[in-house]
Amino acid sequence: MKQRTDSQGVPYSYLVDNIKVVLIFLVVFNHLIAFQLVKVDMVVRYVWYGITIFHMPAFIFISGYLSKKPQDVLKNVKNLLIPYILGYSLTWYAYIWTGRSMDYELLRPSGTVMWYVLALFIYRLTIEALGKIRFIVPLSIIFALWAGTRPEFTTYLSSSRIVVFFPFFVAGYLWKSDYTDVVRKFKGKWILLLVSALLLYAVPNFMIANEIPVDIFRGNHTYQLSGMDDITGMLIRLLMYLVSFVLVLTLLALIPDVKLPVTFVGRNTMGIYFFHYPIMIVLNGLLLLSIPQMLNVWVLFGVSWVLVLILGSKPVSFLYGGVLNLLTFILFKRERQVQDEGLEDEYDEDDRYEIILKRKKAIEELAATLDEEDARKVKDDVAAVLEHETEETEEIRGEDFFVDEDLEMEEGMDDAGAPQEFEQLQDLDDILKITEPQGEMEVLLKNKEEKAQD
Repeated sequence: MKQRTDSQGVPYSYLVDNIKVVLIFLVVFNHLIAFQLVKVDMVVRYVWYGITIFHMPAFIFISGYLSKKPQDVLKNVKNLLIPYILGYSLTWYAYIWTGRSMDYELLRPSGTVMWYVLALFIYRLTIEALGKIRFIVPLSIIFALWAGTRPEFTTYLSSSRIVVFFPFFVAGYLWKSDYTDVVRKFKGKWILLLVSALLLYAVPNFMIANEIPVDIFRGNHTYQLSGMDDITGMLIRLLMYLVSFVLVLTLLALIPDVKLPVTFVGRNTMGIYFFHYPIMIVLNGLLLLSIPQMLNVWVLFGVSWVLVLILGSKPVSFLYGGVLNLLTFILFKRERQVQDEGLEDEYDEDDRYEIILKRKKAIEELAATLDEEDARKVKDDVAAVLEHETEETEEIRGEDFFVDEDLEMEEGMDDAGAPQEFEQLQDLDDILKITEPQGEMEVLLKNKEEKAQD
């Protein structure tokens, strides 16, 4: 897998973008056929069941994979909470404009697709703590199976869906790129395609034959509200986890890891997700989805691609990002972001030059207290690291710039690669670990600051 490490600590590859393209298309296509076509075409109904069982679990898995970076509350408010409010409001207005009634219940996002954005906001703010729990994936599955028996988990704050889909998010969060390499190098990976095809054929047939509603895959209600007893509901939900994880592995194993003509869409999936459903509500309200020509699966297949390509284009992405940035500018004080979030001591660009000098002096003073051999090793390492760093920091000293990062679903894929400064300063931290007495360095820095103040 072609990789380069970006500022998010997530290896970049075209693979992830291409998977997101496939999944966002399935989201759009599945929503489009659900308005009218599934009511009149039984074959499409099978397809609808098959897509519903895995497309959002897979999307949430990828979102978890791209959420490894320490999360900032304000950033998630901008990138997720504000879009949630706007997206819900836009969907509500689309219903009202087309003559349908819909109560404005911001804390109960049923009837919209924005539950995912709210869930992602909550996942991101809790994953650093929950991701440290041992056996968190099986434990979260057990909890989700139990939650289906409890009426407390409802559409309020999407609590039911948040619990049901959390295993996929935490699995993605814990997934490593090395695992992907193993899956892609597996000689029998084409067996995954066969297994996936069999599951996607057998499960919808079983559910439709037994009149089990697709609602069980959405995780929106208790088992009883979905028309089944608790034991049956648990087994069906467990089946969903099995099928979804197999499909995720299949996508990771077989999706091309090369740049394709549609790969750019994978960088702009949030705008597609945000706009596509209100557009469909308007189309359906105008009865455009009920005309005979639109009751053809291949026509809707093409319409779905048109929506994906238009809403995933740069102009729409620019519009979406511009609105968010404008609202953020109005609502919040625009603060300079930390460039390097990997260091224990976060630093701002304005103080970068001085901090590097302090680190250099502290290391040299600590080296003076070591044995001659260890001191020489430390000084040699410092010289090698700082030879380039001091020249580069002189050039950028006094510069003022602001780094604005892409949204989540778009998150983790900047095109520039890892900043050299980040890697070099990490090397400095590694050198500090050689000397080990971190406390001594802090004391020295503190003493130097006090002397400077005196």
